[in-house]
Amino acid sequence: MKMNVTRRDVLKFAGGGAVGAMLTPAPWRAIDDLAIWTQNWRWIPRPPKGPSTMRNTACALCPAGCALQARCIGGLPVSMHAAIAASPLCPLGLTGHHLPYHPARIARPQRVIHAGGSTRRIPVPLDTVVIAMAGGIAEARRASCSVAVLDLRPGRSLSWAWQRFVAAISNGVYIPAPGREGANLTALQEMIGSGDGVGLDLDGVRTIVSFRAPLAEGWGHRRALDRLQDGLRLIQVEPLRSRTASVAQRWLAARPGSEAALACGIANVLMADRSVPFDASYECFTPDTVSALTGVPADAIVATARELAQNGPSLVIAGEGLGRHAEEAILGLNLLLGNNALVPRSELPAPYPDEALIAPQEIDRVPDRSIAVLLVDGSGGDVRFPWPLVRRKLRVDALVVALSPFFAGSAQRADYVVPVLPYLETIHELPTPIDAPAARLAIAAPLLPPRSSAVDPARFLRDIARASRIDIPGDWKTSEELMRARVAVIQAKGEGTVTTIADGSTKAAADFASADELWESLIAGAVWDGQKATASFARKRPRPALPPEKELVPLKPLIAIAHIPRDVTASAAVSPVMTKLYQESGLRRTGHMVVINPATAGQLRLTSGAAARLETAAGSTRVVIATDHAVMPGVVEVSAAPDAAALGEKGGGEASMIDLLVPDASGSWQSVAARLVEA
Repeated sequence: MKMNVTRRDVLKFAGGGAVGAMLTPAPWRAIDDLAIWTQNWRWIPRPPKGPSTMRNTACALCPAGCALQARCIGGLPVSMHAAIAASPLCPLGLTGHHLPYHPARIARPQRVIHAGGSTRRIPVPLDTVVIAMAGGIAEARRASCSVAVLDLRPGRSLSWAWQRFVAAISNGVYIPAPGREGANLTALQEMIGSGDGVGLDLDGVRTIVSFRAPLAEGWGHRRALDRLQDGLRLIQVEPLRSRTASVAQRWLAARPGSEAALACGIANVLMADRSVPFDASYECFTPDTVSALTGVPADAIVATARELAQNGPSLVIAGEGLGRHAEEAILGLNLLLGNNALVPRSELPAPYPDEALIAPQEIDRVPDRSIAVLLVDGSGGDVRFPWPLVRRKLRVDALVVALSPFFAGSAQRADYVVPVLPYLETIHELPTPIDAPAARLAIAAPLLPPRSSAVDPARFLRDIARASRIDIPGDWKTSEELMRARVAVIQAKGEGTVTTIADGSTKAAADFASADELWESLIAGAVWDGQKATASFARKRPRPALPPEKELVPLKPLIAIAHIPRDVTASAAVSPVMTKLYQESGLRRTGHMVVINPATAGQLRLTSGAAARLETAAGSTRVVIATDHAVMPGVVEVSAAPDAAALGEKGGGEASMIDLLVPDASGSWQSVAARLVEA
């Protein structure tokens, strides 16, 4: 029988088949089965069955060290909660229990080969890394080059061990990470000329003038944020309308790079009002002159200065990366005011107090091309900063070794990566935060058994010292033994108090019968606070040697500035759940999106969503344009965001846009000259 099939018949068959497929349960059952299968892959962590319990500890993912409670099933953490209702956890802290299962985690030492913009990793024995380090140290000694440790989380007992290690090497250098919170307080300490550290006593402060410090976004140990909610008056100096600028009582949108000039203008008003002795070095920084340089109205400059003087105690703080000239001008205002917010602070005692240490050296003080061997200690966390800050200090053939749980963040720059245990699988030490008026110590206890073999950083240090024939005194062999030695010193001194976070009860350190008893209290989630200083620093004037006016505000046609949120940059890796924020919801900007004012976009003939190329003196990269009226004209906002490796995706190792923000002549990497051109 002959069958004629028309086009109408084909369309009817296709339509009916589509409707039938939607109505039949077969495809939906297949999709459901597939979803179940993907949720039961063998590498998905499965919490065991068991009772639900709560454990108190501290979050070790950033310097804040927030108190938290971990809900555990069968002893394993399944969710994180703030231990103090008024101190909620950030996204990084809420998802911290995901990190031990992160795809970027490494289980064995690796040799990293960088070639043609890509990386290749080869597993190697630990002895290979130790021999390479020992050989590099021997060669550095012969060539009179430096051996340096870059500590991404300074202040720990392990930090003391690194300082002791490089002290035994000629041309040894210990470098606290650039971009870390409180890095600019070293400039203030130099200006004061005191052997004590600088503590910030925020309890009685009534007014804070903040130059780009992210108080409302995470800064210090939440003291500033808590005070903001308790009537503190905040004046924020920032070219971006950040969250901190939005909650401030006054927002001074100063042009990027003009922060030093604005600080000098405030000093000029203080002196003119005779609130402090007059210094002729500042007489040219009149409110009208500074207004023309900064874009801040003259009356706002006058009002800010008078509020600092009249609504005290007051404090002036600054974010990182503004440059040494700006730091001295800004933080010097505290010495003009002579307030009680700056107090001498004794730092945490060393595990072995009698050992000679090398003094820390900021990265900008290290000679270029002087480092032959660099060890990057990321065992306590990571810090986001432009890597060229470090690269310019390295010799061309320098050996770089990194300690990290993940092949992400700073570890991607190394020649060898040595795995260490991540947060929740080992003990982490939380030293004094920057906004504490006295020394402070907390311990984050492990809540998970180690899932893979890893190297203890202290044991690795011992191996390098032995191979390099460097004598390191003491009988410690592990990081925990170093921490216990510090706790023993605290208990022996008997100073300070221990606060139990669970119920808020306090106990004098002198009342602990032994160092072991104090240790067990800290492991259970308690916090030790040292004695607070009773006197503030005496009133002193800042250094009168100021740079010329033209150097305070560099002329740049287009300025790139960085926005670096703490909750995605304090750890080399973040939970893959963060993709919901950065890639699916659009609530946060991706790492390759820059934001400019619509007027700037019009001048450059760029449109929102268009591809472009961002160029600085350090190089260029492809970006996507977004427009926002909240961004100052002539400014390119560059946001730090997790890269592919940090999110656990394939790829990684690509240059970050933050790496394009290398210091200019003023030393600032927060404001650099840039160009935007159509891609």
